[in-house]
Amino acid sequence: MAHYDDEVLFEYVEGSSPIASEIESHVSTCEHCATEVGDHRRIIAAMGDSDVWQTPSPAAPRQFVLDVVAFAERAKREDERAAILCDEILTGPSSWWAQRLRKAEGAFTAGMVKQLLERMRAMLGTSPVNALAATALAIEVANTLEVSEYPSDYAVKLRAQAFRDHAFVLSFMGRYPEALSFADRAKRLFEQVPLPEYDLARVALVRALILRYIDRNDEAVALTREAAETFLRFGDAARYVNARITEGVMLYQAKAVDAALEVWSSLENNPALDELGAAQLLYNIAICHGELRHPEVAAEYLQRCIPQFELLGRTVERTRCRAAMGSALAAVGRTQDAIPHLRQARREFEELEMTADAALVALELAEVLLGNGQTEDVAAICRDLIARFTKAGMTSRAVTALSFLREALAIGQATPSLIRHVHSFLRELPAEQPRLYAQPADRFGD
Repeated sequence: MAHYDDEVLFEYVEGSSPIASEIESHVSTCEHCATEVGDHRRIIAAMGDSDVWQTPSPAAPRQFVLDVVAFAERAKREDERAAILCDEILTGPSSWWAQRLRKAEGAFTAGMVKQLLERMRAMLGTSPVNALAATALAIEVANTLEVSEYPSDYAVKLRAQAFRDHAFVLSFMGRYPEALSFADRAKRLFEQVPLPEYDLARVALVRALILRYIDRNDEAVALTREAAETFLRFGDAARYVNARITEGVMLYQAKAVDAALEVWSSLENNPALDELGAAQLLYNIAICHGELRHPEVAAEYLQRCIPQFELLGRTVERTRCRAAMGSALAAVGRTQDAIPHLRQARREFEELEMTADAALVALELAEVLLGNGQTEDVAAICRDLIARFTKAGMTSRAVTALSFLREALAIGQATPSLIRHVHSFLRELPAEQPRLYAQPADRFGD
C-alpha cells in the first residue's frame, strides 16, 4: 500500500490540504498513515503549549523539531525494513511465522509492529486465523520495545494498538471473553498517553462490537455514540460514518430493524465510504429488507454486493452474502435456486472454521431440503451438526435441540417449521452467536 509523505499529511492535519477528502479516505484504511497523522497532531498540540516556548533555553523548540525530524527518518527506515521482512516471514502456514520472525535480524522494532497490524487488515477478509496470528506477533514484538528507545509514549501507544487490533480479530472470530480482555488492556494503555481521546474512541468502538454479542447492548450503544461524537469533533468523516454504521448494528441487534434500516439507508451514498464500506452497507440494507419480509428487495441488494466482495477478495463477507441470497430466494419460493447458494455457503464457512455460521446455514438448508422431500440429506445434516457442536464444546442446549430434531426425523414427524424453530432457538443462544451469518457486517474503520 502506498503512503503519503510527511509534508502532505502535515498539511492535512493543519487543515490546508487541497486533497483532504482523498487523504481522509486513505488514512481510514492505512495504519501507517493514521499513525503519522496522530504524530503530527501531537506535534501541533505540543507547539501550541506555552511551556514549550517559555523554556529558559531559546534553543529548545528548535531541538524539539530536530528530534522529531530525526525520529521520522528512523521510523521510515524501520518501516521499510519491516515491509521487506514481512514479505519473507508471512508466507506459508501461519504456524511458521513466529519462528521466522524470531530468527530475522532487526525484526523487533516499532516498524515491525506497524507492518504486522497493516498486513492483518488485508488478511482478515480471507483468513481470520492468519489475521489473528499477525496481531499475536505484533503484540510479541510490541512487548519487547523499550520505552527509552522511542520518544515520549510511542512504544506504549504501539502496544495499545496491537492489543486493540488483536481484540478486534478475536471478536471477529467469536472469541468474546478474550477479545474484551485485550480491549480493556488497550484502553488502560491508551489512558497513559497524552491526548488519548481519539484513540480511546477507537477502542470504544471495538469494545462496543464485543459487548453487543455478550448481551450488553445498552453499553455497546452508548460507547458507539460517544465514539461517533469524538470522530466528528476530530473531523474524521470516515470513522464517523463507521460509527453510525455500527449504531445501526446495535439497533438491529435490539430488533429495531426499521430504525437500523433508516440509519444505513441515510449513509448509502456517503462520500466517506470506500469500496469495502459501500459493499458492506449494501449487505446490511439487504439483511434488513430480508427481516422486514421484502425478499425481492433483499435479493436485489445482494446481487449488487456479492460481486463487489468477490472483486475485493473478501471471502467471509462474500460467503455471508451467498447465505443471505439463499435465504432470500427460499423466501420467495425459488427453492431450487436457493439450495446451491446454501450448500456452497455452508461449505465455505466450514473451510473458514466458522462453526456457528456454518451450522445456521446448514439448518436453513435442511429446512429447504425437507420442504422438497429430501429427508435423507436432512438427517445427515443433523448428525453432522451434533458432532461438530459437541467437538466445539458448544452448549448442551444446542446439542439437545439438534438431537430432538434428529429424533423427529427418525419417526417421520419433522417439518420445515420445526427446523425453523430449532434454527431460531440456536440463533438466540449467546454461546451460538459468533458472527451469525444473518448479522450485519461491521467495519473496524482502520
